[in-house]
Amino acid sequence: MSLISQDGPAATASWEEVATVAAARLREQPIVLVPSLSDLIPSDEPPASVSPIQAAIAQMQPPSDSALLGLLLPTSLITSRRHQGLRAVMTRQWQPAGVVYSTGALPELHASEQLVLLYLRARSAQSRVHAFRVPRTGDMGDLEKELTQLLALPAGATPHGYVMSPPWAADVNWRFDPSKAAKHQLADRGSDATTTSDRPGRTFGDLFERVNTARKEAFPHLTAEAPGAVRLLRFRDFSGTGTLVSAEETDAVWAAVPPERQLQAGDIVMQSVLHESTTRGPAVAVIDQEDLPAALEGSMNLAFRLKQPVEEHYLRLLAAYLNSPVLQGYAVGATIRRIGWKSLETLPLPAPDEAVANALDDLDAVRQRTLSWHGEANLLRQSTFTGRDHEAARQRIITEGRMLRLRVEAAAQLDDSGYIYRTTLPYPIAMRWRNVEAKASIDSAPGPAYQAALDTAEILFCFCALVAAALTHHEGVTIPRMAAIRSRLSSGGTAPGFGDWVAVLQELPSAIKHLGLPTNHPLTEFASFGIDQDVLDARVRLYALRNDESHIRRADELDLPGVLQTALADLRFLLERALFLADLPLVHVTSVRWDSLRKSASVEYHRLIGDHPIVPISTSEQHDPGLEVGSLYIIDSERRFHLLRPFLMRQLCQRCRAWSTFHIDRLEKQEVVLKSLEHGHSLKDSATRGALHHVGLLEAPRAKGADEG
Repeated sequence: MSLISQDGPAATASWEEVATVAAARLREQPIVLVPSLSDLIPSDEPPASVSPIQAAIAQMQPPSDSALLGLLLPTSLITSRRHQGLRAVMTRQWQPAGVVYSTGALPELHASEQLVLLYLRARSAQSRVHAFRVPRTGDMGDLEKELTQLLALPAGATPHGYVMSPPWAADVNWRFDPSKAAKHQLADRGSDATTTSDRPGRTFGDLFERVNTARKEAFPHLTAEAPGAVRLLRFRDFSGTGTLVSAEETDAVWAAVPPERQLQAGDIVMQSVLHESTTRGPAVAVIDQEDLPAALEGSMNLAFRLKQPVEEHYLRLLAAYLNSPVLQGYAVGATIRRIGWKSLETLPLPAPDEAVANALDDLDAVRQRTLSWHGEANLLRQSTFTGRDHEAARQRIITEGRMLRLRVEAAAQLDDSGYIYRTTLPYPIAMRWRNVEAKASIDSAPGPAYQAALDTAEILFCFCALVAAALTHHEGVTIPRMAAIRSRLSSGGTAPGFGDWVAVLQELPSAIKHLGLPTNHPLTEFASFGIDQDVLDARVRLYALRNDESHIRRADELDLPGVLQTALADLRFLLERALFLADLPLVHVTSVRWDSLRKSASVEYHRLIGDHPIVPISTSEQHDPGLEVGSLYIIDSERRFHLLRPFLMRQLCQRCRAWSTFHIDRLEKQEVVLKSLEHGHSLKDSATRGALHHVGLLEAPRAKGADEG
């Protein structure tokens, strides 16, 4: 632990000593407490009853109303419900005054690690909080100016921050709310006007300014190797796929262009001429560091520069937007149509949406791959008759064409929804679906396929509910139905079933509403799935069929083929809506090697995706020392591992001798009985009782003698 003050050298102290050392310095000036790297790495382990930092803060008393105490912390300590006790201690004598959120601020940790610099003031001080989030891209000088402006505001917002009053309470998460920054603009500092939250969306002119371009003939041409050579980007240098044609692939032009006309990383360049026959938008590219030095030839192109920093994903989204047919309406002319700066100034811009930006990136990657295949096929086709050795040409087109053909055939299978479910969903669901398809292919015996379809629907909801329960436990939230399941299991009652799993997912949205989770958090996907009305309708029909089977109201033999097709249609629909699971791979960690010097772990795991249980080992670098060998996790879009134990566990089934995914099913004479998702086989394993007590799946045993006397 280090103590940093404005004047004087930094001091080092343990958590036990920090209160005494900090008290002396706080009387003189603000200080910032910087924990060691090991304290900054979030852990999946439950917090101790009183953590060292909580004990230290509890002993610190503000010596005056002007005292300012800074803390560098993992974001989870101020956003997770698990750490509400720490926030309660912080707000006992202090209150939040300012908080700066940043991702990747310390390269020693990880580029995705989120930290906050939290400033606390005495409770008697003025009650408002200045919240600011540092974007991943942008000029640091401009960001410092913006932060200075924000701190001077009594109310309102800047593009990356806002002022809130009254400050947060301890029982809510202290997350940054980007909507409060996005909906405000700086008020006129010279007037009494305040900012407003109902400001209309930004236009292109609000966010961008035009960059000076260069005429091809205006500057001396140079060779690429000449000192001061700057690449002059022309109309033909746009690839049309969101990138620029590399200098090595074209007859690039190099010139001595002065710095004031050169492009910068983050600039957007765009073709400004459209032909009347085109239906697409203009070709657009975002300038990367590797594209520099460069300038834009301006006779048929435009270049724009941000007036203020934006998130990297928003810049990508804006580039894709400019490449869309929307800009057709801003082009003027007959056969040759031009887009001018003046017409673009009023162009309304879409709101920031990281999920959409990432989806567009994925589509671009798909397009690049298919264009690559198209190019390979063309080259192979054109080379067929260019040589004199026709036999060699024949052999080449057969052998090299085979790989291209196999690629296309493999890609074509993705038009088959059944293939997608078999290959992309978590193993317990994919294996069940494969079983359904195999049995449904036997027209003479629809009964087994019908039963398998109903079982698969229940397993789908069971898997989703248990993963959601594991994630909410990590956030410190209990879903009401999970509490009812705990009570029933602990008393030796009936095992949870289809109705329980459905109820868990339906109650999930209200249970996590107060958390303010980002849209890319896995829980938001499960919550959307649970309350989707079409999902609800399909589930109701399948649930009714399941109940009929259980209560001996089975479908008539003559009606069974039709009933099977109805059940299969509903099951296919549910699996389609559950395809978000393909982006949350289920993994089984097999090895973790922690490097204390690099604060990094080399992790080996099996991706349990698709319908086959035997898969190769995958590897990953993680910065969480608490990953468990032998446990199941899901990996989210930011490559974070989320522990599923003991809600879901992978064990060797004693009945079929296959590795299977188990969950608690019931207590049998006070012995824990687990049930397999893949086959429904049972396994007695009381070694899991302690973990089940810990997460609230079983009630904790009463202390001996608690009922006596």
